[in-house]
Amino acid sequence: MDVKEREIENYNISMNRVISDISSIIYGCVDISHSVSTDKYLYEMMDRQYKNDSEYYAAYHDLLRDKLNRYLPIYNDVKQIALYTTNDTIDSGGNYYYIDAQIRNSSWYREVHKLSNKVGLYTYLDKSSDGGGNYVQYISVLRRLTEFTSSSQGYEHVLKIDIDINKLYEIFYRERDYLDLFLVDPQDRVICSTGGRWEKDLSKGFTDFSSLYKSKENSNYLIRTFRSGNFLSGWKIIGVPSSNPVVNASGQSNIYIPCIIFAVTLISSMLIWIIVRSYNYRLKKLHKHMKGVENEKFELIEIARGKDEIGELVQSFNMMTSKINTLINDVYKLQLKKKDLEIQRVQAELNFLQSQVDPHFLFNTLNAVMAICVKNNYEDLTEVIKYLSKIFRRLISWKDDIVTVREEISFTEMYLKIEKFRFLEKFHYEIQVDEEILELKVPKMSIQTLVENACKYGIQSSDGVGIVKIHVRRKGDYLSVDVEDNGSGIEPDKLHDILDMLEKEDSAEKVGISNVYKRLKLYYGDEVEFYINSELNKGTVVHYGIDVSKQHEYAVSLH
Repeated sequence: MDVKEREIENYNISMNRVISDISSIIYGCVDISHSVSTDKYLYEMMDRQYKNDSEYYAAYHDLLRDKLNRYLPIYNDVKQIALYTTNDTIDSGGNYYYIDAQIRNSSWYREVHKLSNKVGLYTYLDKSSDGGGNYVQYISVLRRLTEFTSSSQGYEHVLKIDIDINKLYEIFYRERDYLDLFLVDPQDRVICSTGGRWEKDLSKGFTDFSSLYKSKENSNYLIRTFRSGNFLSGWKIIGVPSSNPVVNASGQSNIYIPCIIFAVTLISSMLIWIIVRSYNYRLKKLHKHMKGVENEKFELIEIARGKDEIGELVQSFNMMTSKINTLINDVYKLQLKKKDLEIQRVQAELNFLQSQVDPHFLFNTLNAVMAICVKNNYEDLTEVIKYLSKIFRRLISWKDDIVTVREEISFTEMYLKIEKFRFLEKFHYEIQVDEEILELKVPKMSIQTLVENACKYGIQSSDGVGIVKIHVRRKGDYLSVDVEDNGSGIEPDKLHDILDMLEKEDSAEKVGISNVYKRLKLYYGDEVEFYINSELNKGTVVHYGIDVSKQHEYAVSLH
């Protein structure tokens, strides 16, 4: 008796659940119809006489397009919302349609005029729009919109909301273990059922529910009706037990119980064996990989880790191994970076010196030449030799890779004075440096090398007076350096090759602009600004910018 009562209770719960879910879908559509019917602005747009298609499309694009579709994301059980009107200035499309002769002859439109209330639920069959000749079933909430229609125009407006019938099938399919369910309309037609067994051949029309069960002995089915007194009057949900589980459960329980006990015992034993085997396998893998860590083999354990304690241990081991690998790689890359930086620094010095000359021999030679110049009153040459001597002395004494702007500008100006002596009146230079940035740091020879490049490739090939301008200023957190010349400029193809060469990690060309760019990248990473602007016969500007607010971080990372 307890089994029978429990089965009946399950049937009732299933029926109540279905009636509640379907009512929620239908009344959701009714709520949409209420919202649309009270939208006075929508009535005004539908009653307006549009002069031409362009005027209507402008109104549609700006105002009408999302008026109806905005409900679809909220009510995902709705397939389409369409508004039909007798206003012939509205072009059919989107969610708005003109009521033409074909629509007037449709069964659903005729049903609208039979409604005793403003709202009704109607189901019908129609051929699909794909041209295949197949029939498609529709369940629609229909409503006449009369709240704000203009009496002067007299247009008729009808709202049609199509329910996604697949949502109803999903509800019935969910309850298939308990009942065969049928949605039946007031004419006793099967509109929707479990599995859709009675709606497969829609070309023959709907099936009457009474014809399905008139010859069956089992008429013990359950019926639930929707709330009476409204547009759902006469609609009902009928549930038919697919078998007689009450009798089977009570009559065969003595046979099933021993089988169930045996099955539970067998399954439990198998589960215990699988769990123990899984534990043993994963522990062996973990032990093997831990031995590998002792021999500096940091390999991950590639097995399904599981959700137990051993799985957590495997995950922790993999995380630890990954972090150790990452730290080792970071340290190795940092060492390579420091070595590459040292190579760049040495190559910058070698590029400027051009040869390996013994410094003491060079100083002695320069001093001897300067003594002769003083003796013979060669004042200009004396100054040049003095600057040249200072340049070489500065190169020998400079040990730091990073120097102040003051030191770099002083060194660069000595070089420019030598160039001035060389070109005389055909060469001028300008240096503009903000006073407050003189103690900020830049890579050694990062300005002088750009100036040398401007003199060598820009000024020498120019027929007029050559001018080199240096501008060093601060822009926010960035130190901006610009070296400009009025030389012959760089051809576009050659400039492209130069810029392309700068980005090549394995480029063998490690001098001049490339040298400066790569050293800046080594010190300041991807935050370096670097570009070259050049026009033929007008000149070239080389710019770089570095974030001086992080200079301390860069210095720490490179030591």
